Amino acid sequence: MKTRRAGAAPELQQSPKTNGLYQRDFYSWAAQQAAALQRRDHAAIDWDNIIEEITDLGADRRNSWTKFCGLVLEHLLKIEYWAHADKGDLRHWEKEIRVFRFEMAVLIEQNPGLKGHYAAMFAAAWKRGRYLAVERLEEYDEKRRPAGEGTYRNWGRLLPEECPYRLEHVAAYDPQTDREPRKDIQPPAVAIILNTQLGRDYPILRD
Repeated sequence: MKTRRAGAAPELQQSPKTNGLYQRDFYSWAAQQAAALQRRDHAAIDWDNIIEEITDLGADRRNSWTKFCGLVLEHLLKIEYWAHADKGDLRHWEKEIRVFRFEMAVLIEQNPGLKGHYAAMFAAAWKRGRYLAVERLEEYDEKRRPAGEGTYRNWGRLLPEECPYRLEHVAAYDPQTDREPRKDIQPPAVAIILNTQLGRDYPILRD
């Protein structure tokens, strides 16, 4: 729950009583506002906070898609760059990717207006996914390194700065047309590894 933003227009200022309820008891505030809306009682509506909450609902949907996409990107990077992954690791990551892609597709199906924000969401997801991959790969490296022997690799420098994957290969669906992710889509570098190590038959798509 948020504190009220400063600088609201004078006509949207709430009474101290209404604003205080929003801060100290969100549940009761929400019930009160729902009742006021049902009655069409404009004078009782806490306009500033209602507007902010509705705006945040949209932002939450964007953030959820970005989170799941970031997790897909993290796993793709681990598959491509962690040379010590065994078949169990690869199968686990492959399964996780399918789950995250499904969640991404559900969010798009339920919120088609998100399609207009793919570029910004994908850029944010790459930043998140790369960060998570760096953290995880450095953790893997440290666990493999014998105690007191050398230093682990600097994955922050080893991973690409710019996303090497196309959105449709990450999501495994055409974001403008398909309703659910395909099970035969992986970025080319990842497909080669999974085909070689797990005997999969992913097509090698164009970058």
